[in-house]
Amino acid sequence: MALQGDLRDFSITEIVQLIGQQFKTGVLNVQHRRKKVEISFVDGMIVHVFSNYRAKKDLLGEILVKAQVITQGQLNRALKLQEETLQYLGEILIDLQWLKTEQVLRVLQNQIYETIYDLFRWGEGQFRFDLKLVERYRKIPLALSPENVLLNVLRILDEWPEIEKKISSPYIVFEKVSPGESEEAYNISEFGEKISEEGEVIHGLVDGKRTVQEIIDRSLLGKYNVFDSLVKLEEGGLVQRVAIARPSFIDLVSGKTLSNISSILRLGTLFVIILLLVSYGKPFLKDVVTNARIEKPEVSLPRTYSDGFHKKKIIRALEIYRLERGEYPKDLQKLVSTGILGDWDLFSEDGQPYRYKVDGDGIVLSP
Repeated sequence: MALQGDLRDFSITEIVQLIGQQFKTGVLNVQHRRKKVEISFVDGMIVHVFSNYRAKKDLLGEILVKAQVITQGQLNRALKLQEETLQYLGEILIDLQWLKTEQVLRVLQNQIYETIYDLFRWGEGQFRFDLKLVERYRKIPLALSPENVLLNVLRILDEWPEIEKKISSPYIVFEKVSPGESEEAYNISEFGEKISEEGEVIHGLVDGKRTVQEIIDRSLLGKYNVFDSLVKLEEGGLVQRVAIARPSFIDLVSGKTLSNISSILRLGTLFVIILLLVSYGKPFLKDVVTNARIEKPEVSLPRTYSDGFHKKKIIRALEIYRLERGEYPKDLQKLVSTGILGDWDLFSEDGQPYRYKVDGDGIVLSP
């Protein structure tokens, strides 16, 4: 007999805990509208996850290519071998000695955490757990304790809102702070005592050019670990933000899930149908559509006026902070973490960060 019900009656925490405590082997299916997640258990341990809404960029092979640990050619060859042998892709890459087991394991663990994190945010849906034999990885020691996974996911849910306030965009660029540049900068010899192992990896990837998203891609540590470590590195004076890169159209599209892309395609199809109906319909409708023009007004703000308005906004935010706290912030980033300004407000139109000082003439902003 299957265990089934509604997430409004039993939370995902209760369901996963029950399966783990009873050392069950089987598959938990959770569905909300068109979204579907499958979590596989062996003797109460989580060994595999699947979600039908995962974008191409979130697949194991694509993640490894973006991390530059394998090439696109190697991935294509491994995928061809997978078609022939029906082996797991991660095990094929390990057999070919193109990757270490720890690298594949790290990505798979992140996928489990991120998928279960999504489930916590659903709030509603139906679940069903079926007792059945589960095929697991033979060469990858992936078996996570449900209790540990739930504790970590709950911690992420609790801490993420504050982290996102401090780093609100994945396109921020950080650079390392050399000893002596910041009064708060740690001595490099103390680095290991102050920052976690993940933080050390991320610090090594900060180069003044890579965006936060590129660091996520290269590190294989997942979004939460990268954001959390960058916040700690910045607060510790080891890194500082220098710009915000403008995402390309390809970046924006690659970030869309399959369901979002399907929605866009449906809207596009509907638009084409309407055009066809108009084209072959009454002549006056065709004339209205084809001859209609929206003229773009030749009006633009002078650069100096735009910058001046931007600086006034920052100065006003600094005064608000002083009125509320009794003193000016040590840096402009405090205006973001307290919610007075957004990250974009701290950069000029050229992407350069604003800095400020207070002297006898008042607040001076640069650039």
